[in-house]
Amino acid sequence: MSWKQNTKTSLDSPQTQTILLGYGTAKLRMDFSPERFSPLMPHDSKARRLTDAELGAALDEPIGAPRLEEIIGKNDRVLMVVPDATRVAGVERLAPLIVQRLNEHGLSDSQIEILIGGGIHRAPTTVEINRILGEGVASRFAVHHHDANDESSVVKLGHTTRGTPVELNRLLLENDHVVALGAITFHYFAGFSGGRKAILPGCASARAIRANHLLSFDLERLQKREGVASGLLEGNAVHEDMDEAVSMLNPSFLVNTIINARNEISAVYAGHWREAHRRGCAEYNAAHAVPINRRRPVVIVSCGGAPRDTNMIQSHKALEHAATALEPGGTMIALAECSQGLGRTDFLDWFVPGGSPATAQKLLQGYQVNGQTAWGLRKKAETFRILMVSSFDNELVRRMGLEPHTSLESALATLDGQDGYIIPNGLTTLPQLMN
Repeated sequence: MSWKQNTKTSLDSPQTQTILLGYGTAKLRMDFSPERFSPLMPHDSKARRLTDAELGAALDEPIGAPRLEEIIGKNDRVLMVVPDATRVAGVERLAPLIVQRLNEHGLSDSQIEILIGGGIHRAPTTVEINRILGEGVASRFAVHHHDANDESSVVKLGHTTRGTPVELNRLLLENDHVVALGAITFHYFAGFSGGRKAILPGCASARAIRANHLLSFDLERLQKREGVASGLLEGNAVHEDMDEAVSMLNPSFLVNTIINARNEISAVYAGHWREAHRRGCAEYNAAHAVPINRRRPVVIVSCGGAPRDTNMIQSHKALEHAATALEPGGTMIALAECSQGLGRTDFLDWFVPGGSPATAQKLLQGYQVNGQTAWGLRKKAETFRILMVSSFDNELVRRMGLEPHTSLESALATLDGQDGYIIPNGLTTLPQLMN
Protein backbone atom coordinates (compact mmCIF):
# COMPACT_ATOMS: atom_id res chain seq x y z
CA MET A 1 0.00 0.00 0.00
CA SER A 2 1.33 3.47 -0.84
CA TRP A 3 0.40 6.92 0.36
CA LYS A 4 0.49 10.30 -1.32
CA GLN A 5 1.77 13.32 0.56
CA ASN A 6 -0.94 15.32 2.36
CA THR A 7 -3.79 12.86 1.84
CA LYS A 8 -6.92 14.75 2.94
CA THR A 9 -9.70 13.52 5.19
CA SER A 10 -12.83 15.49 6.08
CA LEU A 11 -15.11 15.07 9.05
CA ASP A 12 -18.55 16.65 8.82
CA SER A 13 -18.29 19.84 10.87
CA PRO A 14 -19.17 23.49 10.30
CA GLN A 15 -15.74 24.50 11.61
CA THR A 16 -12.66 22.41 11.14
CA GLN A 17 -9.03 22.45 12.05
CA THR A 18 -6.21 20.62 10.28
CA ILE A 19 -3.53 18.35 11.65
CA LEU A 20 -0.76 16.36 9.94
CA LEU A 21 -0.18 12.78 11.06
CA GLY A 22 3.03 10.93 10.27
CA TYR A 23 2.83 7.65 8.36
CA GLY A 24 6.20 6.33 7.23
CA THR A 25 7.80 9.17 5.29
CA ALA A 26 4.42 10.71 4.41
CA LYS A 27 2.18 13.17 6.23
CA LEU A 28 -1.55 12.48 6.28
CA ARG A 29 -3.72 15.56 6.54
CA MET A 30 -6.79 15.23 8.73
CA ASP A 31 -9.47 17.88 9.09
CA PHE A 32 -11.40 17.64 12.34
CA SER A 33 -13.97 19.44 14.45
CA PRO A 34 -12.47 20.81 17.68
CA GLU A 35 -15.85 20.12 19.29
CA ARG A 36 -15.23 16.40 18.78
CA PHE A 37 -11.47 15.94 18.89
CA SER A 38 -8.73 17.38 21.07
CA PRO A 39 -5.11 17.05 19.92
CA LEU A 40 -2.65 15.97 22.61
CA MET A 41 0.71 17.58 21.97
CA PRO A 42 3.92 17.75 24.02
CA HIS A 43 4.58 21.17 25.53
CA ASP A 44 7.78 21.44 23.47
CA SER A 45 6.18 20.38 20.18
CA LYS A 46 7.68 23.47 18.51
CA ALA A 47 11.12 23.12 20.06
CA ARG A 48 13.82 24.37 17.71
CA ARG A 49 16.94 22.63 16.40
CA LEU A 50 20.08 23.24 18.45
CA THR A 51 23.10 24.65 16.68
CA ASP A 52 26.50 22.95 16.67
CA ALA A 53 27.72 25.71 18.99
CA GLU A 54 24.99 24.84 21.49
CA LEU A 55 25.86 21.15 21.29
CA GLY A 56 29.49 22.07 21.91
CA ALA A 57 28.51 24.19 24.91
CA ALA A 58 26.79 21.17 26.48
CA LEU A 59 29.99 19.14 26.06
CA ASP A 60 31.95 22.00 27.65
CA GLU A 61 29.68 22.08 30.73
CA PRO A 62 28.89 18.44 31.53
CA ILE A 63 26.48 17.37 34.28
CA GLY A 64 28.09 15.63 37.24
CA ALA A 65 31.36 14.85 35.45
CA PRO A 66 34.55 16.51 34.16
CA ARG A 67 34.88 17.38 30.47
CA LEU A 68 35.81 14.60 28.06
CA GLU A 69 39.27 16.10 27.63
CA GLU A 70 39.83 15.88 31.39
CA ILE A 71 38.71 12.24 31.59
CA ILE A 72 40.50 10.74 28.58
CA GLY A 73 44.27 10.47 28.35
CA LYS A 74 46.07 11.03 25.06
CA ASN A 75 47.18 7.40 24.90
CA ASP A 76 43.79 5.94 25.85
CA ARG A 77 41.45 3.95 23.65
CA VAL A 78 37.83 5.10 23.38
CA LEU A 79 34.71 3.16 22.41
CA MET A 80 31.66 5.16 21.34
CA VAL A 81 28.40 3.23 21.78
CA VAL A 82 25.53 4.36 19.55
CA PRO A 83 21.94 3.13 18.99
CA ASP A 84 20.83 1.27 15.89
CA ALA A 85 18.59 2.38 13.02
CA THR A 86 15.34 1.88 14.98
CA ARG A 87 16.22 4.91 17.14
CA VAL A 88 16.51 8.60 16.27
CA ALA A 89 19.21 10.18 18.43
CA GLY A 90 21.03 12.72 16.25
CA VAL A 91 24.23 10.64 16.34
CA GLU A 92 25.10 11.80 12.83
CA ARG A 93 25.60 15.29 14.34
CA LEU A 94 27.06 14.30 17.71
CA ALA A 95 29.65 11.76 16.54
CA PRO A 96 31.65 14.19 14.35
CA LEU A 97 31.74 16.76 17.20
CA ILE A 98 32.98 14.18 19.71
CA VAL A 99 35.55 12.77 17.27
CA GLN A 100 36.84 16.27 16.55
CA ARG A 101 37.32 16.91 20.26
CA LEU A 102 39.17 13.64 20.73
CA ASN A 103 41.40 14.31 17.71
CA GLU A 104 42.19 17.84 18.94
CA HIS A 105 42.99 16.34 22.34
CA GLY A 106 45.64 14.18 20.66
CA LEU A 107 43.88 10.88 19.92
CA SER A 108 44.34 9.33 16.49
CA ASP A 109 41.50 7.68 14.59
CA SER A 110 43.03 4.28 15.39
CA GLN A 111 42.38 4.92 19.10
CA ILE A 112 38.63 5.35 18.53
CA GLU A 113 36.15 2.57 17.76
CA ILE A 114 32.36 2.55 17.44
CA LEU A 115 29.93 -0.10 18.66
CA ILE A 116 26.32 -0.12 17.46
CA GLY A 117 24.31 -1.40 20.41
CA GLY A 118 21.13 -2.86 19.00
CA GLY A 119 20.33 -5.39 21.73
CA ILE A 120 18.42 -8.28 20.17
CA HIS A 121 17.68 -6.32 16.98
CA ARG A 122 19.06 -7.44 13.62
CA ALA A 123 22.40 -6.18 12.33
CA PRO A 124 22.26 -2.79 10.58
CA THR A 125 22.88 -2.56 6.85
CA THR A 126 25.68 -0.48 5.34
CA VAL A 127 23.14 2.14 4.33
CA GLU A 128 21.80 2.28 7.88
CA ILE A 129 25.31 2.57 9.37
CA ASN A 130 26.01 5.52 7.09
CA ARG A 131 22.72 7.11 8.12
CA ILE A 132 23.35 6.54 11.85
CA LEU A 133 26.91 7.90 11.90
CA GLY A 134 27.14 10.01 8.78
CA GLU A 135 29.29 8.73 5.93
CA GLY A 136 32.32 10.71 7.05
CA VAL A 137 32.51 9.01 10.46
CA ALA A 138 31.36 5.60 9.21
CA SER A 139 34.16 5.45 6.66
CA ARG A 140 36.93 6.59 9.04
CA PHE A 141 36.54 4.32 12.04
CA ALA A 142 36.24 0.66 12.92
CA VAL A 143 32.49 0.10 13.34
CA HIS A 144 31.23 -3.02 15.14
CA HIS A 145 27.70 -4.34 15.61
CA HIS A 146 26.75 -6.00 18.87
CA ASP A 147 25.31 -9.49 18.42
CA ALA A 148 23.35 -10.43 21.54
CA ASN A 149 23.29 -14.09 20.51
CA ASP A 150 27.06 -14.43 20.08
CA GLU A 151 28.22 -15.73 23.46
CA SER A 152 31.88 -15.46 22.44
CA SER A 153 31.49 -11.67 22.11
CA VAL A 154 30.46 -11.04 25.74
CA VAL A 155 32.21 -10.97 29.11
CA LYS A 156 30.44 -11.73 32.38
CA LEU A 157 30.89 -9.15 35.15
CA GLY A 158 28.62 -10.79 37.73
CA HIS A 159 24.93 -10.77 38.67
CA THR A 160 22.59 -8.03 39.86
CA THR A 161 20.79 -8.46 43.17
CA ARG A 162 17.70 -9.46 41.15
CA GLY A 163 19.66 -12.23 39.46
CA THR A 164 20.33 -10.75 36.02
CA PRO A 165 23.64 -11.99 34.57
CA VAL A 166 25.67 -8.93 33.61
CA GLU A 167 27.10 -10.15 30.30
CA LEU A 168 28.36 -7.29 28.14
CA ASN A 169 30.17 -6.92 24.83
CA ARG A 170 33.87 -7.46 25.46
CA LEU A 171 34.79 -4.28 23.55
CA LEU A 172 33.35 -2.32 26.46
CA LEU A 173 36.04 -3.81 28.68
CA GLU A 174 38.87 -3.87 26.15
CA ASN A 175 38.82 -0.09 25.69
CA ASP A 176 39.88 2.42 28.35
CA HIS A 177 36.75 4.54 28.09
CA VAL A 178 33.15 4.08 27.00
CA VAL A 179 31.22 7.09 25.70
CA ALA A 180 27.52 6.24 25.42
CA LEU A 181 25.25 8.12 23.01
CA GLY A 182 21.48 7.91 22.80
CA ALA A 183 18.16 9.70 23.03
CA ILE A 184 15.67 10.16 25.83
CA THR A 185 12.03 9.34 25.25
CA PHE A 186 9.39 7.28 27.05
CA HIS A 187 9.84 3.52 27.30
CA TYR A 188 7.02 1.27 28.42
CA PHE A 189 9.31 -1.15 30.29
CA ALA A 190 12.26 0.97 31.46
CA GLY A 191 10.35 4.21 32.05
CA PHE A 192 12.65 6.15 29.74
CA SER A 193 15.06 5.25 26.97
CA GLY A 194 18.63 6.53 26.87
CA GLY A 195 21.22 6.44 29.63
CA ARG A 196 21.86 2.93 30.93
CA LYS A 197 19.87 1.36 28.05
CA ALA A 198 22.84 1.97 25.71
CA ILE A 199 24.61 -0.81 27.63
CA LEU A 200 21.72 -3.00 28.86
CA PRO A 201 20.00 -4.00 26.64
CA GLY A 202 22.05 -2.30 23.90
CA CYS A 203 25.31 -4.21 24.37
CA ALA A 204 24.22 -7.12 26.57
CA SER A 205 23.75 -10.82 25.89
CA ALA A 206 20.33 -12.14 24.92
CA ARG A 207 20.31 -14.01 28.24
CA ALA A 208 20.89 -10.79 30.20
CA ILE A 209 18.26 -8.89 28.21
CA ARG A 210 15.73 -11.65 28.75
CA ALA A 211 16.37 -11.78 32.51
CA ASN A 212 16.11 -8.01 32.84
CA HIS A 213 12.92 -7.68 30.80
CA LEU A 214 11.33 -10.60 32.61
CA LEU A 215 11.22 -8.29 35.63
CA SER A 216 8.48 -6.37 33.81
CA PHE A 217 6.08 -9.33 34.00
CA ASP A 218 4.44 -10.66 37.16
CA LEU A 219 4.59 -14.43 36.65
CA GLU A 220 2.15 -15.11 39.48
CA ARG A 221 -0.56 -12.66 38.41
CA LEU A 222 0.25 -13.01 34.70
CA GLN A 223 0.14 -9.25 34.38
CA LYS A 224 2.59 -6.42 33.84
CA ARG A 225 4.47 -5.83 37.09
CA GLU A 226 3.40 -2.91 39.28
CA GLY A 227 5.67 0.11 38.82
CA VAL A 228 6.82 -0.86 35.33
CA ALA A 229 5.47 1.84 33.02
CA SER A 230 6.36 4.75 30.77
CA GLY A 231 7.63 7.77 32.66
CA LEU A 232 8.46 5.87 35.87
CA LEU A 233 11.95 5.28 37.27
CA GLU A 234 11.49 5.05 41.05
CA GLY A 235 10.17 1.62 41.98
CA ASN A 236 10.55 0.38 38.40
CA ALA A 237 12.26 -3.02 38.71
CA VAL A 238 13.42 -3.06 35.08
CA HIS A 239 15.11 0.34 35.35
CA GLU A 240 16.64 -0.35 38.74
CA ASP A 241 18.09 -3.63 37.50
CA MET A 242 19.56 -1.93 34.42
CA ASP A 243 21.05 0.80 36.57
CA GLU A 244 22.70 -1.70 38.89
CA ALA A 245 24.12 -3.70 35.98
CA VAL A 246 25.57 -0.66 34.20
CA SER A 247 27.16 0.59 37.44
CA MET A 248 29.44 -2.47 37.21
CA LEU A 249 30.82 -1.07 33.95
CA ASN A 250 30.60 2.60 34.95
CA PRO A 251 30.84 4.25 31.49
CA SER A 252 33.13 7.28 31.37
CA PHE A 253 30.74 9.72 29.68
CA LEU A 254 27.20 10.06 28.36
CA VAL A 255 25.65 12.24 25.68
CA ASN A 256 21.86 11.98 25.42
CA THR A 257 19.56 14.05 23.25
CA ILE A 258 15.90 14.92 23.01
CA ILE A 259 14.59 14.77 19.46
CA ASN A 260 11.75 17.01 18.33
CA ALA A 261 8.88 16.10 15.98
CA ARG A 262 11.04 17.02 12.98
CA ASN A 263 13.74 14.51 14.08
CA GLU A 264 16.09 17.32 15.11
CA ILE A 265 18.13 17.63 18.31
CA SER A 266 16.24 20.08 20.54
CA ALA A 267 18.05 19.38 23.84
CA VAL A 268 21.24 17.64 24.93
CA TYR A 269 22.46 16.25 28.27
CA ALA A 270 26.14 15.40 28.59
CA GLY A 271 28.15 14.18 31.56
CA HIS A 272 27.88 11.39 34.12
CA TRP A 273 25.98 8.40 32.72
CA ARG A 274 23.43 8.44 35.56
CA GLU A 275 23.18 12.09 36.58
CA ALA A 276 22.92 13.53 33.07
CA HIS A 277 20.33 10.93 32.14
CA ARG A 278 18.23 11.60 35.24
CA ARG A 279 18.11 15.33 34.55
CA GLY A 280 17.15 14.69 30.95
CA CYS A 281 14.37 12.30 31.99
CA ALA A 282 12.91 14.82 34.45
CA GLU A 283 12.86 17.60 31.86
CA TYR A 284 11.55 15.29 29.14
CA ASN A 285 8.69 14.14 31.38
CA ALA A 286 7.77 17.72 32.25
CA ALA A 287 7.46 18.54 28.55
CA HIS A 288 5.93 15.32 27.19
CA ALA A 289 3.48 14.08 29.84
CA VAL A 290 0.16 15.65 28.84
CA PRO A 291 -2.63 15.87 31.46
CA ILE A 292 -6.18 14.80 30.52
CA ASN A 293 -9.32 15.10 32.65
CA ARG A 294 -11.05 11.96 31.36
CA ARG A 295 -10.70 9.00 29.05
CA ARG A 296 -12.61 9.29 25.78
CA PRO A 297 -14.29 6.73 23.49
CA VAL A 298 -11.96 7.39 20.52
CA VAL A 299 -8.22 7.90 20.19
CA ILE A 300 -6.49 8.45 16.85
CA VAL A 301 -2.75 7.85 17.24
CA SER A 302 0.22 8.11 14.90
CA CYS A 303 3.63 6.83 15.95
CA GLY A 304 5.06 9.99 14.43
CA GLY A 305 6.18 8.53 11.12
CA ALA A 306 9.50 6.93 10.15
CA PRO A 307 11.57 5.56 11.77
CA ARG A 308 9.23 5.43 14.77
CA ASP A 309 6.76 3.24 12.86
CA THR A 310 9.40 1.07 11.17
CA ASN A 311 7.92 -2.18 12.50
CA MET A 312 5.10 -3.47 14.68
CA ILE A 313 7.21 -4.08 17.77
CA GLN A 314 8.36 -0.45 17.77
CA SER A 315 4.90 0.87 16.86
CA HIS A 316 3.27 -0.95 19.76
CA LYS A 317 4.78 1.62 22.13
CA ALA A 318 2.53 4.31 20.66
CA LEU A 319 -0.51 2.09 21.19
CA GLU A 320 0.57 1.62 24.81
CA HIS A 321 0.47 5.37 25.38
CA ALA A 322 -2.77 5.87 23.46
CA ALA A 323 -4.51 3.24 25.59
CA THR A 324 -4.09 5.41 28.69
CA ALA A 325 -6.48 7.98 27.16
CA LEU A 326 -9.09 5.51 25.84
CA GLU A 327 -12.26 4.27 27.53
CA PRO A 328 -12.57 0.49 27.94
CA GLY A 329 -14.44 -0.74 24.89
CA GLY A 330 -13.44 2.37 22.97
CA THR A 331 -12.00 2.61 19.47
CA MET A 332 -8.35 3.28 18.65
CA ILE A 333 -7.23 4.16 15.14
CA ALA A 334 -3.50 3.42 14.85
CA LEU A 335 -1.39 4.76 11.99
CA ALA A 336 1.82 2.74 11.60
CA GLU A 337 3.26 1.93 8.19
CA CYS A 338 5.58 -0.84 9.47
CA SER A 339 7.65 -0.78 6.28
CA GLN A 340 10.02 -3.40 7.73
CA GLY A 341 7.29 -5.73 8.91
CA LEU A 342 6.76 -7.09 12.40
CA GLY A 343 10.27 -6.53 13.73
CA ARG A 344 10.84 -10.24 14.43
CA THR A 345 10.08 -13.20 12.20
CA ASP A 346 8.84 -15.16 15.22
CA PHE A 347 6.54 -12.43 16.56
CA LEU A 348 3.36 -14.05 15.21
CA ASP A 349 4.23 -17.31 16.98
CA TRP A 350 3.01 -15.71 20.21
CA PHE A 351 -0.52 -15.23 18.86
CA VAL A 352 -1.64 -18.72 19.80
CA PRO A 353 -5.33 -19.67 20.16
CA GLY A 354 -6.82 -18.61 23.47
CA GLY A 355 -6.07 -14.88 23.53
CA SER A 356 -3.82 -13.08 25.99
CA PRO A 357 -4.17 -15.79 28.72
CA ALA A 358 -2.72 -18.34 26.27
CA THR A 359 0.17 -15.98 25.42
CA ALA A 360 0.79 -15.48 29.15
CA GLN A 361 1.01 -19.24 29.63
CA LYS A 362 3.47 -19.44 26.75
CA LEU A 363 5.55 -16.75 28.49
CA LEU A 364 5.60 -18.90 31.63
CA GLN A 365 7.03 -21.77 29.61
CA GLY A 366 9.78 -19.70 28.01
CA TYR A 367 9.88 -15.93 28.47
CA GLN A 368 10.92 -13.79 25.52
CA VAL A 369 10.87 -9.99 25.35
CA ASN A 370 8.85 -9.90 22.15
CA GLY A 371 6.41 -12.41 23.60
CA GLN A 372 5.49 -9.86 26.24
CA THR A 373 5.00 -7.25 23.53
CA ALA A 374 2.62 -9.67 21.81
CA TRP A 375 0.83 -10.26 25.12
CA GLY A 376 0.46 -6.50 25.61
CA LEU A 377 -0.94 -6.08 22.11
CA ARG A 378 -3.43 -8.90 22.65
CA LYS A 379 -4.59 -7.38 25.97
CA LYS A 380 -5.27 -4.09 24.24
CA ALA A 381 -7.11 -5.79 21.39
CA GLU A 382 -9.32 -7.52 23.97
CA THR A 383 -9.98 -4.25 25.83
CA PHE A 384 -10.44 -1.92 22.87
CA ARG A 385 -11.40 -2.03 19.22
CA ILE A 386 -8.16 -1.28 17.39
CA LEU A 387 -8.30 -0.22 13.73
CA MET A 388 -4.88 -0.62 12.14
CA VAL A 389 -3.83 1.43 9.12
CA SER A 390 -0.57 -0.13 7.93
CA SER A 391 1.22 -1.78 5.02
CA PHE A 392 0.45 -5.26 6.40
CA ASP A 393 -1.64 -7.87 4.66
CA ASN A 394 -5.20 -7.87 6.07
CA GLU A 395 -4.99 -11.45 7.31
CA LEU A 396 -1.81 -10.73 9.25
CA VAL A 397 -3.52 -7.79 10.99
CA ARG A 398 -6.49 -9.99 11.89
CA ARG A 399 -4.10 -12.63 13.24
CA MET A 400 -2.97 -10.04 15.79
CA GLY A 401 -6.59 -9.38 16.78
CA LEU A 402 -6.75 -5.99 15.06
CA GLU A 403 -9.08 -4.65 12.37
CA PRO A 404 -7.29 -3.83 9.10
CA HIS A 405 -8.01 -0.66 7.12
CA THR A 406 -6.47 0.49 3.88
CA SER A 407 -6.70 4.20 4.68
CA LEU A 408 -7.36 6.72 7.41
CA GLU A 409 -10.57 7.64 5.62
CA SER A 410 -11.80 4.06 5.84
CA ALA A 411 -11.11 3.87 9.58
CA LEU A 412 -12.70 7.25 10.31
CA ALA A 413 -15.84 6.23 8.40
CA THR A 414 -16.56 3.58 11.06
CA LEU A 415 -16.87 6.16 13.86
CA ASP A 416 -20.33 7.06 15.05
CA GLY A 417 -20.04 10.64 16.23
CA GLN A 418 -18.08 9.90 19.41
CA ASP A 419 -15.56 12.40 20.73
CA GLY A 420 -11.92 11.64 21.23
CA TYR A 421 -8.26 12.59 21.22
CA ILE A 422 -5.76 12.88 18.39
CA ILE A 423 -2.16 12.01 19.29
CA PRO A 424 0.19 12.95 16.40
CA ASN A 425 3.33 11.61 18.12
CA GLY A 426 2.32 8.55 20.10
CA LEU A 427 5.81 7.43 21.09
CA THR A 428 6.71 10.79 22.61
CA THR A 429 3.38 11.78 24.16
CA LEU A 430 2.17 10.28 27.44
CA PRO A 431 -1.43 11.13 28.41
CA GLN A 432 -1.82 11.29 32.20
CA LEU A 433 -5.26 11.06 33.75
CA MET A 434 -5.69 13.73 36.43
CA ASN A 435 -7.84 12.74 39.41
